[in-house]
Amino acid sequence: MRIYKYIVAEDEPLIRRNVLKKIGALNLPFAAAGDAGDGATALKLVEEHLPHIVITDIRMPVMDGLTLAHHLYENHPQVHCIILSGYDDFKYAQEAIKYNVNDFLLKPVKPEELKKALHRVLLQLDAEHQSQDELQIQGESAEELNTLLVDYLRANYRTDISLGRLAEQFGFSQEYLTKTFKKYNQDTPLKYIGKLRIASAKQLLLNEPGMEIKKIGEYVGYPDSFYFSRVFKSNTGEYPSEYRTRMLKQR
Repeated sequence: MRIYKYIVAEDEPLIRRNVLKKIGALNLPFAAAGDAGDGATALKLVEEHLPHIVITDIRMPVMDGLTLAHHLYENHPQVHCIILSGYDDFKYAQEAIKYNVNDFLLKPVKPEELKKALHRVLLQLDAEHQSQDELQIQGESAEELNTLLVDYLRANYRTDISLGRLAEQFGFSQEYLTKTFKKYNQDTPLKYIGKLRIASAKQLLLNEPGMEIKKIGEYVGYPDSFYFSRVFKSNTGEYPSEYRTRMLKQR
């Protein structure tokens, strides 16, 4: 049985513990990945754990639940969201419909209502993962996924790409994406990105002799010039300045 991760964001500690306790008592395939007292902390937990569900209060300090739902909609479309709302906030909470919020629960949360909401999300999650499982056993589909991945990485290698972001972008687990990509490319996605960056840096070092090495590093995706130099040497055996000097002498 798959276990799905969730995060609870609620600024009232007693209510937050109560929601966690009620979910734990439902005997559903959910595991808490963390809880937070404000939206900003919840967002950090989302970035760290990539949960399947976020259950959030509408009114919180630092970042409210509506802003959190908006951020999930824009940056983590695979994360399902349930909003908790007081009676006076309920109409306001309904604005979150445009952010594809799965459900709205009135506080105090009734166990039966919580169970129904989580069951609805569970059905969606199972359907999503069933589609992934079916795709995994189809060799042709896996090859198509690899082609999409390669095209995406070649177009975006200069940006900040992580396995977590790739998983969200393509709707597959990090493990499956890595396994599929390595099958066809003999490299992990992150190593492939590194090779694309080094190849681009070599071209710039040779063809743009007036361009600062720091700027070249930033352009290809390494904003830290010291890290860029270390990565370049680990891949080529030379620092960028040494490579440029040697290659220009050979012209």
